[in-house]
Amino acid sequence: MPRNTSRVSSTGRGRRRNARGSEAGAVVTQITQLVAATEALQRENRELAEANVRLRAELTEIGSALGRLAKAPRGRGRRGAAPSALPEAKPRQTRKRITDPEQLERRRAALAKARAARAEKLAAARGAVAASQ
Repeated sequence: MPRNTSRVSSTGRGRRRNARGSEAGAVVTQITQLVAATEALQRENRELAEANVRLRAELTEIGSALGRLAKAPRGRGRRGAAPSALPEAKPRQTRKRITDPEQLERRRAALAKARAARAEKLAAARGAVAASQ
């Protein structure tokens, strides 16, 4: 009978080495999967960024086309007129002073009534807070 040329170790060292090797192999496999997933995500991110740039350009083009349509001259009188970039802001109108004595008196009475109502409301709120403590 021929002798087996390979030696089989009866100690646990070989098994541990194999277990460590399989653990290392699992870690390497996991890292390889993570790298592949990262590359796929980077590729997808790049594609999305390109699509974003393209869509922004289209949106800008649509907005400018709408702006041109909105500012298009209407009628014959405006053909030669150049459209302005922005409409001028209208100055705020200042109110005229109230000089009528009757109206002034009514305003003062309304203000006094509103102040009294507010003071009453605040006093009631303070009373409710004091009662709850």
